[in-house]
Amino acid sequence: MINKNAILDEYARYKYVVENIKDVIWELDTNLVFTFISPTVKGMTGYNDCEIVGQCMLDFLTDKSKKAVMDQAKKRIANGNRGDSPLYDVKFICKDGHKIWCEVCVKPIFKDGTLICYIGATRDISEKKMYEKKLKEMIAEQKKINKQLENLATFDTLTGAYNRTKFEYFITCETEKAKKYGTTFSIGIFDVDNFKKVNDVNGHDKGDLVLHDITTLIKNTIRATDRLFRWGGDEFIVLFPDLNIENALVVANKIIQAVQSYNFDIEGKAVSISFGVGSYDCYENMDQFISRVDKALLKAKANGKHTIEQC
Repeated sequence: MINKNAILDEYARYKYVVENIKDVIWELDTNLVFTFISPTVKGMTGYNDCEIVGQCMLDFLTDKSKKAVMDQAKKRIANGNRGDSPLYDVKFICKDGHKIWCEVCVKPIFKDGTLICYIGATRDISEKKMYEKKLKEMIAEQKKINKQLENLATFDTLTGAYNRTKFEYFITCETEKAKKYGTTFSIGIFDVDNFKKVNDVNGHDKGDLVLHDITTLIKNTIRATDRLFRWGGDEFIVLFPDLNIENALVVANKIIQAVQSYNFDIEGKAVSISFGVGSYDCYENMDQFISRVDKALLKAKANGKHTIEQC
């Protein structure tokens, strides 16, 4: 026999839970119209429960959230997921017009295979969304900082060429490859002829611009696999992977011609460069190799500049 008092006690317990839980509990009919909503909705949205019952749930959502809910519902139905309990993140329009982020859990209720209503719960997750947004911004800012640090560790800030530290990394890779597989590679060391006069006559800002323009010219002249490094001051190194001395000299000549024919928009003599070019010998270490090619550059400078010396 059914105990009426027990039923009333159970009802009172459920009523207490529904009215005091922070989440908003509700029920919708098959047209998504509220047939019940817990009084806690007022603290969350500013609406009394009686102002919401009889209204369509979608009318309280932003257009973007409304579309997202309908699209997701259609997709779930198409996939045969009619009876599960999906979670939606939606923006709810409060009574005073401001919008809050809510997490909505919906459970379709069926009787004899026919949908009769929906029950669900809504939770304010605005604070969570705010922290998620801040976290994304912090991550994006950290990525930006990391990229800047990576660039500082990789590129010369004035010219955009690779820096000296990166040269040591790449040439170490090439020397190890040459020793292991018997491959060859070459480097060219060059500097700007009479660069001090360029600075003295035109100023250091113009001198910096000359170095920047030379870097751009050379990047457009060398192969995609070649690499340009600023060694220091107006001295640069070009790394030619897999090129023997003859082919490296061809590229070095192209670089000299490109610089000679470019209008640098400065006063005084035309800008020119001198080159020392050499191929790696697996019996020498990196410092010996660089020193050998640097001596070839000094010889080119001594022989009248605007020329190439090989070693």
